[in-house]
Amino acid sequence: MIQSVKLFRFLLLSISAIITCSGDSSSGGQTLSSQKTIRSILVAGSLNVDTFLPISRFPSSGENLTLLPNTHPLVDVPGGKGCNQAIACAKLSSSTQQTQQEILRVAFLGQFGNDAASQILQSALTSNNVNIDLCGKSKQHPSGRGYVMIVPDSGEVSAVISPGSNFYGWSKWGVKNPTDNDQQQANELLTDDEIKQMISPHSLLQLQCEIPDLVNKRLASAAKKLNIPVILDVGGEDRHMDRELLQCCDYLIPNETELERLAGHYTDENENERQQGDDKIETTVQQAIDDIQPLIGQSLHVPTLLQHAKRLQKNGANNVLITLGSHGSLLVKKDVSSVLYQPSCPLPSGSRVVDETGAGDCYRAGFAVALLQQQCGSSKDVIDDDDEILLHCMKFGSAAGALAVTKAGAVPSIPTLDDVKALLSANGEAAMKCIPRGGADDDTFPFMFGSRINSMKDRLDLVSDSSPMISPRDWLRRQATIRGLGCVDFNYPQHFYDWDAKEAKQALDEANLVAGAVCLRYPSTFARGAMNHPDPKLRREAIEITKQAAEVAKILGCNEVVVWSAYDGYDYPFQVDYKDKWNQIVEAFQECCDAYPDIKWSLEFKPTDENTRFFTVPSTGAAMLLLKDIDRDNMGLTLDMGHMLMAGENPGQSIAMVGDKLFGIQLNDGFTRLAAEDGMMFGSVHPSLALEAMYQLRQIDYKGHLYFDTFPQRSDPVKEAEYNIRRVKDFWSAAGRMSKTELERIASEHDAIGALELVNQSLREC
Repeated sequence: MIQSVKLFRFLLLSISAIITCSGDSSSGGQTLSSQKTIRSILVAGSLNVDTFLPISRFPSSGENLTLLPNTHPLVDVPGGKGCNQAIACAKLSSSTQQTQQEILRVAFLGQFGNDAASQILQSALTSNNVNIDLCGKSKQHPSGRGYVMIVPDSGEVSAVISPGSNFYGWSKWGVKNPTDNDQQQANELLTDDEIKQMISPHSLLQLQCEIPDLVNKRLASAAKKLNIPVILDVGGEDRHMDRELLQCCDYLIPNETELERLAGHYTDENENERQQGDDKIETTVQQAIDDIQPLIGQSLHVPTLLQHAKRLQKNGANNVLITLGSHGSLLVKKDVSSVLYQPSCPLPSGSRVVDETGAGDCYRAGFAVALLQQQCGSSKDVIDDDDEILLHCMKFGSAAGALAVTKAGAVPSIPTLDDVKALLSANGEAAMKCIPRGGADDDTFPFMFGSRINSMKDRLDLVSDSSPMISPRDWLRRQATIRGLGCVDFNYPQHFYDWDAKEAKQALDEANLVAGAVCLRYPSTFARGAMNHPDPKLRREAIEITKQAAEVAKILGCNEVVVWSAYDGYDYPFQVDYKDKWNQIVEAFQECCDAYPDIKWSLEFKPTDENTRFFTVPSTGAAMLLLKDIDRDNMGLTLDMGHMLMAGENPGQSIAMVGDKLFGIQLNDGFTRLAAEDGMMFGSVHPSLALEAMYQLRQIDYKGHLYFDTFPQRSDPVKEAEYNIRRVKDFWSAAGRMSKTELERIASEHDAIGALELVNQSLREC
């Protein structure tokens, strides 16, 4: 609760800084040499003063809620899509490191109200170097207002808008209102030529749907005649758009919800008739589905998104750019000539989602600024390829949107150009025309994925080429075809009989993969024990093999060694001295940790196995006791979901107990019938436990990679791994959207029904 109060105090201070910032109160224009070529973005749209209401969750129908304790409404916060995007364009087009020639000017066209709020809005714009000379002021109508409900824990928002002068202040543009005098309106009506003169100095026009449709149509029509690019943000009022407006807009930008609503206003006139070029279009669409769906996951259906975009294009739309929040953005080019996908930009290190209010506006402003810079050649990194230009613009917008969610308030959260450049530099190139194969990093997800390499021996009938699949080299080649895979965990010495570590490293490089960890698989020589074998010579040999695994890890370029012994345990009561076996394992791990302090050593426990009925370390609790006795900073645990289920544990609880000593996690699922390890696909049997496991990984700030220890056997192992990757992303995203406040309430009351309802709600989003 203290955190929520701090959030709103910060917002209040940010608002004060905006309002009191010095600037030209009349024009807000940027001073440029008359000898420079001036490029300008004209943003036409709405202005609101917003009131923020901090709540624990959104109300149900007919329900009354009170504000969070110790919080108050925040009033008169500058906002509105037009205002937000104009200020964002200005801040994203001016850098402390730019030359004068590279600076883009920004102007705003809107209608101020007849109240004191208009002064707040004018100050917010001009203090951020936005020219407001084209704006009007309504004599009869107040400023627009927004009433925003915000859940501080998740940053989610929902708003109700009172349009005020945004809708009713456009009489000169031909928008009729009941209170207007018809004759006076006719005398003052702007002509098409006057509108063309108004926008002709500008290089790009940006529109939204929070002002009357007629105004947008007249502006877009004039811009098209002047060959000025037009971007239309679909956000705002849910309304039908006629073909004339769609045809005049070069880029139509809805989110997935707005896309569905807008497409629903149209029907395909010749839906059953194949038109010329449909074969090419369908091929492009199918390729996009195959490439993009695995990256986005199952929470969004790519074929449906493309179907809606195609419907809009059949009714006049040109390029349709769909923003997908944390899933990135999707651009369906005119005539479906190609489909481009850009992952969302990761948040800055150490940041979290605070307020999503202005993220979409910052994305759209970033896209517009980057597009104009590329078209006029003012960017230092001008790109020749059209698709690469658009991907660059989408990436720039994504970075701006990502930064916006880390602060409270729409205007206070707008980043600067330098902020965006720093984030892009930190994250590297993230633009993608299709899904990377062979393990390229996936910037939409914080972890690298690995999968059991031995599973590549399954279903060899599905392998298309005629080369044999008999060695780790062959299995690695097949594993490199898994979409989204990033790393490989090798077994030692099992995978190194036919080649050495240097050859394995070369094969990884050729496949564009990296090593995740080296996992011990002791040969059957140690059937009576490895690190605690009764024969001191064999016990010493097992320890030396364990150290050799560390050398292999260093050659492969990783720093993790996972120890799972199939043999360190017993089968019958009185068979071993429990304390003696325990101490032998403690001493062995201490020796390994001290010999290789730069290696992260971890134990993977298992309660039972066909080779060993009772393991020396059979549970998470026992493993934590072992870590305490070993007492080394570079010693931790690798938890296997199936092993925890076999031990009768709740994986989420075990993860929480281990905390920062969790060096690795192996994901799978199973029925655990007869204590068997099923190795089934993640979340397939216990989805609620899978969801909580992802939530607890978030809570402990897990730093390792994710490894699928599954046994497809009768399934396609490549498709199985790809399915696992998609499902983990779905569960991870759903866990991130769970309300911390509601979880705290549930835990404080031991509310089982509330917990199940929250789980069910979250699983529906997977």
